[in-house]
Amino acid sequence: MTLSFRSIAVYLVGLLVWGATLTGCEPLYHRSSVILPIETRMPVAVTGDDVWVTSIPEGADVYLSSYDPEALPSHATDPQAYRGKTPLRFTVPPGQYWVEVAFDADFFSSFFSPPYDDAQFERDGAGSEALLFKPFAPGEKRRVLRYYRFAKLPGQGQTVIALFQPRGAAMERVAPFYPQDKQYEVAPQQLQELLQAAQVPAQVQEQFVQLMQRGGKAFWSKSEDYKIGLEVREDGIIGHIIARYTGPPRPDPLVPDGGGF
Repeated sequence: MTLSFRSIAVYLVGLLVWGATLTGCEPLYHRSSVILPIETRMPVAVTGDDVWVTSIPEGADVYLSSYDPEALPSHATDPQAYRGKTPLRFTVPPGQYWVEVAFDADFFSSFFSPPYDDAQFERDGAGSEALLFKPFAPGEKRRVLRYYRFAKLPGQGQTVIALFQPRGAAMERVAPFYPQDKQYEVAPQQLQELLQAAQVPAQVQEQFVQLMQRGGKAFWSKSEDYKIGLEVREDGIIGHIIARYTGPPRPDPLVPDGGGF
């Protein structure tokens, strides 16, 4: 849904209070995505049949395949799916697609010890995303994969920013994953007002803004009860919010697994 900036601030505060005060049954989570009308500019112009895929950190392998609702993609059986390394720009006709963004698991050895069986990453709001660690063939290395489903509409560019943030890692720890220079234009005052409305601590707001300007996407969690992820788009910023709900069970958008982060 698209709301005014003032409405967004009220909505975020209300969601946080609502998720924190209700009590009752087994915890569920309220998940919502909102388009925030904040002035932005991408580092590239993405129009027509363009698809632009980047990642934090950069240098990930990118694979593209047609969307199959019955199965996750598997580039191990389709070498033609490989498109290159992030940041990457290519064209595709309109349709439904899976895009895979992958690193060798060893890349994240500073966070986890081999064999990485217990490694987990934040699910950062991507639609229909899964994260797996597995070798695709005997003798191959384990890989970190992010799957994104997207609909390529006629005459409308598509962007994907894949954020690889180990679960529970503080923003200052993942900051080295980001490009060093500013690549995205984001109205800093509006963004700080939004972060303040979302009750992101003052000492975190400046770094959040910097990471958004450098990588176009950032994630912060107050606790398991409240998480927020923001991503730059050409038409503003998309915000993914999850707040814990402990009242009587209700249908979606309340979900039992913590939602899309």
